[in-house]
Amino acid sequence: MFRRLMWTLGLIGLVATGSAAADVVAASPVPVPVPVAAAAPARGGGEDLGDGTRLAEWQLVDGVKVFQLHLAPLAWEVKKGVVKQAFAINGSVPGPTIRANEGDRLRFLVKNDLPEPTSIHWHGMVLPNDQDGVPGLTQPMIEPGQTYTYEWTAISTGTHWYHSHMGGDQEGRGVYGALEVVPRFGDIPADRDYTIEIGDGPLGFVFNGKSFPATAPLRARVGERVHFRLIGTGPELIHPIHLHGGFFEVVAQDGKRLPFPQRMDTVLVGVGQTFDIVYTATVPGAWMLHCHIFSHSETSEGMSGLVSILHVDPPALRVPDLSQPTQPVTPSTSDTPTTTPPAPPVLPDLPLLPDAHAGHS
Repeated sequence: MFRRLMWTLGLIGLVATGSAAADVVAASPVPVPVPVAAAAPARGGGEDLGDGTRLAEWQLVDGVKVFQLHLAPLAWEVKKGVVKQAFAINGSVPGPTIRANEGDRLRFLVKNDLPEPTSIHWHGMVLPNDQDGVPGLTQPMIEPGQTYTYEWTAISTGTHWYHSHMGGDQEGRGVYGALEVVPRFGDIPADRDYTIEIGDGPLGFVFNGKSFPATAPLRARVGERVHFRLIGTGPELIHPIHLHGGFFEVVAQDGKRLPFPQRMDTVLVGVGQTFDIVYTATVPGAWMLHCHIFSHSETSEGMSGLVSILHVDPPALRVPDLSQPTQPVTPSTSDTPTTTPPAPPVLPDLPLLPDAHAGHS
């Protein structure tokens, strides 16, 4: 009996131990894979920005974004039938838009195939002095056939630009482009983002290298916020830029956000200046964006030069037409129908109750 009892107890203990072990196994935490950060893209850029410009292409080399900028002469059609001698960057006027993130390390390989020396200045950038792009002061000239390398870290956020620093003729022929540094905490919020580079000089009056009616048509929808980056690429004149169809807000100047945005309908853009304006479309239609010096935007035959058209489509959801003033409605006595108030209800006759004090003295 004693042996049988001990054997039974041992069997129970063995079962209990196995159950406990099973519970431990079941309760063991399931290993969770550690998320791995997505690898940085090896290349990027090249997209059409919808305003007559494209993003510059880049390739990542040892953590540095490398851009190649090729300067060369080009017969450039500013509008149908009008061809002028341009100095293009990567085959376009203006040059491609360089877009980087705050903190990016950037390298630019600038190849000069122009018939004359050149250099590139990075307008508004905080960078080492020897990368500033002023020939004879911070660097030697880039002679025809030579390639020169610039390298710096993107610090100055906002809308800026880059351009030749060899006289206004090169700049006026197209040796310039937009330079945008996106802040770590996000860019100006908008539904549409357009860049307008305002040129004058050898190519005439051009928005993004084109004269109206060859300027790129811009689009928006009622209710959308439209961000325009205005850049005075010059090289000679100032331009009061006016937008039809309402007011806009100037939210940044020379890449710096304004503490108090200014509401206006015309902003004066000088050579070298940049302005970020935001417009909320309210009324459908074709609205002009143009220089208000009429010799820069109109002729006796109609619009020309510094003119773009913003085509505003109706909203996806129907909203009141804000272009029509609201009129108070005052009813006319002659047209107001007369109504007779309803008669009060007729109540049935009820029997009189006997006087509670009757028969008492």
